Amino acid sequence: MDGAGRLYFDNAATSFPKPATVYEAMDSYARTIGGSAGRSAHAQAIAGSRLLFSLREELAELMGANADLVVLTKNATEAINLVLHSLVEEKGRVAHSPLEHNAVMRPLQTLAAARGVKLHEIPGDEHGRVTAETLDAFLNKRSVDLVVLNHASNVHGLALDLTVLGEICEYYETPLIVDGAQSGGVLPINMEAMRIAALCLTGHKGLFGPTGTGALLLDDGMADRIDPLLHGGTGSVSEQETMPDFLPDRLEAGTHNTIGAAGLLAGIRYLIDRSVEAIGEHEQDLRERMIARLREIDGVEILGDVAGPATATVSILTPLAPSDLAYLLNEQYGISVRAGLHCAPRAHQTLGTMPAGAVRLAPGALTLPDAIDEVADALAEIMATVK
Repeated sequence: MDGAGRLYFDNAATSFPKPATVYEAMDSYARTIGGSAGRSAHAQAIAGSRLLFSLREELAELMGANADLVVLTKNATEAINLVLHSLVEEKGRVAHSPLEHNAVMRPLQTLAAARGVKLHEIPGDEHGRVTAETLDAFLNKRSVDLVVLNHASNVHGLALDLTVLGEICEYYETPLIVDGAQSGGVLPINMEAMRIAALCLTGHKGLFGPTGTGALLLDDGMADRIDPLLHGGTGSVSEQETMPDFLPDRLEAGTHNTIGAAGLLAGIRYLIDRSVEAIGEHEQDLRERMIARLREIDGVEILGDVAGPATATVSILTPLAPSDLAYLLNEQYGISVRAGLHCAPRAHQTLGTMPAGAVRLAPGALTLPDAIDEVADALAEIMATVK
C-alpha cells in the first residue's frame, strides 16, 4: 500500500514498493558518487566501477552463475534480443512454450520474417506448462537449434520445473534459454544445476531494482556466441573503432545506468539477506490465500487454479469485461491491477482468453496477507451487483 492508501496488486509488471534500502542506495549514488563507471580514473568513476563489479558478483551468486559472464542490460527484453538475434541463424529452428511473452515472440517473429526461421510451439498441459514428458517427446521427434522457455507465466503465475527440463535439453544437446523476468528473485534459480545456457532477467520486478535495469547471464558455451546489439564507447580499448572482443564490454556499449545499478544491487542484497526461498514461501502463501478467497466468490473463474510451483500472480475472469472490472477496482476501492492481454497474447490464446484477456492480481514479496482479504472483499462486493 502506498502513501495515498492504495493497494498495489501489479507487482508482475513492476514491484512496488521497493525495500527502503533500494531508494537509499540510489539517492546515495546520485549525491555522493555520480561518476561514469569505467570512463575515468578519479575516485567517483572508480566507485561506480566497483559498484558494477559488486552487482555482477552478487547477482551471479544469487543465480548460480559466473560473474565474468554477467552482461548488464536495461531489461529482460534486451537480454532476450541479444541472445535470439545472435544464436538464431538463417533458416534456423526455435522451440518455445505456449505461454511466451511478447519479449520472446516479437523477436522470434521478426527473425522468422527476416531470416526464414521456423518456429515450433512445444505442447503444454491444460495450463500451457511444458512438462518433462511433452519436452522429451517433442525433442525426440525433431531437432531444433535452441529451446526458449518462460520460467513463470506473467498471466497465471505457474512455473516450470527447470531442473528436469534443463536435463532433457542437455540430453538432446539443445541450448536452453530462459526468460526469468517473473521468477528472478521469487523462485530459486541455479544456472549450473538447471543447465541454463542463457538466463534473461529484468531488475524491476522480483529483484527489486528500478526500471531500466536487467541482465543477461551466460554459461561458458555462450560466452563467444553473443553479438552486440549496440556499438559504441566502452571505456576500454578506445584506440579501436570496433567493439572489444571480451565480455562484458563487447555487449555493453554506452554509459551504464549506474544509478539504477545501485538500486538493483541493494535489491539483490535484500534478497540475499531475506533469501529467495523465504520470499517464494511468502508468495506461495499469498497465492493460496487469494485462490481460497476467490473460490468463494460466485462468478469468478481463476486461471491456473492448480497446485505446483508458482509466483503470487493470479488472473481471473468474471462476467464483467476485464477493463471494466479493473476500472471499478481502481476508482471505487483504490486497488491497482492490470487488465487485458499483459503483453502475452500467445499465453491468452493458449488459455482461451482472447481477445479481451483477464484481470491480473499480482501481490508481491512486500504484500501483507491482510491485503489479500481486502481485494477479495472488494471483488465480492462488485460481483454481488452483477446480474
